[in-house]
Amino acid sequence: TLDVTLRPNTLSGTITDSYSKQPLANVQVQASDTISATTDAEGRYTLAGVPENVSLTMTAPDYDEATGSAQRTTTFDGTLRPNFVEGVVTDKQTGEPVAGATVKAGSASATTDAEGRYRLTGVEEGSTVEISTKGYDAATGTPDATTLDLALRSNMLTGTITDEYTSQPLEGVLIKTGSVESKTDSAGRFSLEGVAENAVVAVSVEGYADVEQKITELKPLELALRPDVLQGKLVDATTAQPIKNAAVLVALESNGTDVAFTRIKNSTDGAFTLDGAPEQGFLKVLAPGYKKFEVELKVGEIPETIELEPFAAKALYITAAVASAGTDYVAQYFDAIDNTELNTIIVDLKSDLRDDLGLVYYDSQTPMVKELKTSADYVDMPAFVAEAKKRGIYTIARIQLFSHDNALADARPDWAIKDGDTGEVYADRPGPGIRYAWLDPWNQNVWDYNIALAVEAAQMGFDEINYDYIRYPDSSDLATYGQEYIFSQPTDPKNNPEAMYNNIAQFMEKAHRATNGAGAFMSVDVFGRVSLKASMPISQDISRMAEHSDFVAPMIYPSLWWVGYLDFANPTAHPYEVILGTLKSADLLFEGKYALQRPWLQDHTDPWQGSRVIEYGAKEVRAQIDATEDFGKASGWMLYDSANTYTDGALKPE
Repeated sequence: TLDVTLRPNTLSGTITDSYSKQPLANVQVQASDTISATTDAEGRYTLAGVPENVSLTMTAPDYDEATGSAQRTTTFDGTLRPNFVEGVVTDKQTGEPVAGATVKAGSASATTDAEGRYRLTGVEEGSTVEISTKGYDAATGTPDATTLDLALRSNMLTGTITDEYTSQPLEGVLIKTGSVESKTDSAGRFSLEGVAENAVVAVSVEGYADVEQKITELKPLELALRPDVLQGKLVDATTAQPIKNAAVLVALESNGTDVAFTRIKNSTDGAFTLDGAPEQGFLKVLAPGYKKFEVELKVGEIPETIELEPFAAKALYITAAVASAGTDYVAQYFDAIDNTELNTIIVDLKSDLRDDLGLVYYDSQTPMVKELKTSADYVDMPAFVAEAKKRGIYTIARIQLFSHDNALADARPDWAIKDGDTGEVYADRPGPGIRYAWLDPWNQNVWDYNIALAVEAAQMGFDEINYDYIRYPDSSDLATYGQEYIFSQPTDPKNNPEAMYNNIAQFMEKAHRATNGAGAFMSVDVFGRVSLKASMPISQDISRMAEHSDFVAPMIYPSLWWVGYLDFANPTAHPYEVILGTLKSADLLFEGKYALQRPWLQDHTDPWQGSRVIEYGAKEVRAQIDATEDFGKASGWMLYDSANTYTDGALKPE
């Protein structure tokens, strides 16, 4: 017998998708160059003439090639891994398809069509898909088998910016967030790419209030910007001539400090531009020689031309002690003003009495005064101001600055000048029981203490703040000045007078800004001799000081001038000529400056002149007033008598 064993030479099987396990049609199954088959719709194939041991290669479009080995078998099932990824890219916020997005996975790339669809081929197993396009945050994802749909967050903010009042589009508006920015076109439109999630967008353009807005969703941004620039022209209400010098400001409250401020100096047209003005508040104009202008801000109701009414103060002065005597006693001064040409009252904020010199005579709420306990509730200052305003009286608050403030010098001796011999607080002692302590003009705390009082007084309603003793101590020997007085820094009037002059000017600049910003004018008192030229070591120089004040007030009392002044053997006997001549001399120092001249006039008799004493009465006081008014350039005058007893006969009736 012959037994024969026949080996089958056919091989069949099924090819499926390795992810879905579904059969794959059209897979090319190849055993050799001459032996191959293609799977049918069920993924089945059959090979004939197959050797006993055979290696198979399986290929299909969009699938990785696979190999297998069939040994002594008639069946072989295989799997292919798909190497494509497809999906849809949409807008995360709107759900709309995103066309034109670039989709990448390794070296494979594609672009989404109009419906947001894409298809990547040749994707390696485990690849991360990256999607990017203009106006959207980039996104990544890992496919679920062959599918990956992604929703992109738009980072493109679009919108339109207009004027709140006119609704007209605004060109050139800057829209910025982080490091990205854009500007509006002529139609007010903008596109800002790269906006982060929950970003805060800043919108700004010159002439309008800045706006910041948090972006929680990227829908078109429609913003109306409020103009915050006030422009206008200041003119004299009588002559229509432009105003040269003025502070223009806006405060949120009538008695508040400024939130927007500008100053014009030596203007030829009176024009001003005020940036940063709020939507609501009070516009104020402080021009030396004119009444303060104030109007509530209302859209469309601010005049382009503001007419200022000329005003010249005609004042008498009272001490804080007199003011503390009560309303009935003070009424006599108010009545005198009501019944005469006077229109202004000056009152000390600090005591001039020996026992409490410098004590603030009202219940000050400034932090430094409260901390140092340097005030007493002796005068109801708000009531004082209210009564004056009711009568139409201009009010000036006088502040002793670097001298005549023992209260502050004793509370803070480290802020005071020291005596070169004793090391104690330096004080002038002109007579028994009299002590005038000196504060250090270099000390910034002294500056801040007094500026705070000025601002507080302005907020109480005072029209003007007057600083006296705005100087260094006097001395006849400049060479030994630095040994006679010990300051907080080297002080040398002989070799470095500029530092001293500049220090006074710097204080004034700071005080002037703060005082005007609180809605009040500022004036400073200077020695009469300073009307002729700058004076050392007191460091008063009108040409510098007049740049940082509304008024400079020389104390040009006739009795204080030396024999031979203006060729008079006794200047006290010539009040008209002395006042007129001195005002003319000082006028040269005011030329082109910001401040106006307003002199202190003598309404008292000085007894210290011996045989040259002239009893001052109505005639002598009137002569000084006439000289000031005949001069024609002074912004009023102020009568001084330390006893506060004034010569009624010198004044014209109302």
